[in-house]
Amino acid sequence: MEYKEFINELQKKLEEKKQELSYGKIAFFEDGSTSTDAKELSIIRETNIKYQKKESDVLIGDYIILYQYKDKREQMCRFNCMQLYQEYEKGSWAAVWEPILSSIDSSRKFMELGIIDLIEKNEYDLLKDKLFIRPLNFKDHRYELKNHIYKCIGDMVLVLYILASDENDGKRHDVLSVKVPRSSMQAWEIDEEEVWENAMSNTYIMAPPRIYLNPADLANPPYHKGAFMALNSDITSLSPLAVPTVTTTAQINGAIAMFYPGVMKRIAELFGDDYYIAFTGTSEARLHKKGTIQPRNILMRIKQMNKTFDPSETLSNKVYLYEAAKQELKQLEL
Repeated sequence: MEYKEFINELQKKLEEKKQELSYGKIAFFEDGSTSTDAKELSIIRETNIKYQKKESDVLIGDYIILYQYKDKREQMCRFNCMQLYQEYEKGSWAAVWEPILSSIDSSRKFMELGIIDLIEKNEYDLLKDKLFIRPLNFKDHRYELKNHIYKCIGDMVLVLYILASDENDGKRHDVLSVKVPRSSMQAWEIDEEEVWENAMSNTYIMAPPRIYLNPADLANPPYHKGAFMALNSDITSLSPLAVPTVTTTAQINGAIAMFYPGVMKRIAELFGDDYYIAFTGTSEARLHKKGTIQPRNILMRIKQMNKTFDPSETLSNKVYLYEAAKQELKQLEL
């Protein structure tokens, strides 16, 4: 089936499943389209930023949008037609329906939880226990972050989020969340550093830090294994040749563990020296004691991993050095 024929057939199938999928209406936005309608133009701009990482008033790619409604609230599920077509070519229609059904289900849950309503009420006390922090690559997300709360650290950003739901059945870990709008921070009238400290504390509680000496240890480890920040931890030092992995008990977005209070300093104490940090993805960081490897070799491995894995998991393209004497994280220009 050719690409254009696939798009037509997909729209037909979505119309046939309208009641089953419980969406309100469907819209097709064609590659190269623009609009004089303010709402449609906003959708085009947001779609380009979200999926193409570019700012443009002309749509890049073909998209199908399903609209869901609850009371007066509207929620959109956007689908890149080419990505769905590639799934179809690799498998069958079943491979196409999987991401569609997952997105619709997540969107429905999000609306039912009423997080957007809580945000619009601008009541900090209702949201403060739901705040958490995620690490992202700045270049890949710079456009979508313009109206949200974040802190830059080298080529990375720590982004303030609101947790809607966190479900883990042992096989699949689903997290629904939304970035905190800058307008919310202004409306809360709370000191920004207080908000960040609270969010970091929440994140630590949700997912305590862990250090694993063997990559195999990352596969379903016992809760207490690798608890190097715990009182009376049995991890009292790190071998100079060790290449430990730092993550969290949840592992998803586990690289945030490096930014927990006291973590970088404690690792320097365990190594007894400065050390290099390779953020090999949003889920983890790998460490090398200074002097045991050339930083250029670390950089080469980071670039190889970033080419191999899903681009959405890329966190950094740089090597970092933690200097124990200064207690500072330094980005290396190699």
